[in-house]
Amino acid sequence: MNQEGIKVLLLGESAMGASLLLRRLEQRGCRCWFAVSPEEGIDLFNQHVFHLILNTGPVGRANSMIALLGEANCSVYCAYPVEDSCLWLPLMDHGRKCLGAPALRPSEFLVVLDDLITEIESEQLVALQSAPAALPRRIAIRAPAKSKTAGA
Repeated sequence: MNQEGIKVLLLGESAMGASLLLRRLEQRGCRCWFAVSPEEGIDLFNQHVFHLILNTGPVGRANSMIALLGEANCSVYCAYPVEDSCLWLPLMDHGRKCLGAPALRPSEFLVVLDDLITEIESEQLVALQSAPAALPRRIAIRAPAKSKTAGA
């Protein structure tokens, strides 16, 4: 995998509310940033190329981010509160808007998230392997000196 790793932006009202998700992402080797406002998220988005954006705050925040993402090749999911749990709504899949795609229960979302991380890791590995290798250093080789033979 490349040095950058998988970059994830978490949007929410507090880092504490996303702590379990954050821990899971970090265990998978993801590099995570957290923003409490759309403005903070936009600032971070302008500084980094994120593979995933996960919104645990109000849905309107995710929608405002999507409007700014344009052609970014990232996946975006938004947690929508339902009673004492939530449904995860897929909003973008690798840069393609997918509003209206089926919502995921938390257990389903974790499977999709793990699959997505594995997929991104594979893409990064392929990109790393297909990158031109550094050219080997040239070593100067001298021809052996001609030996002087007796009686020549």
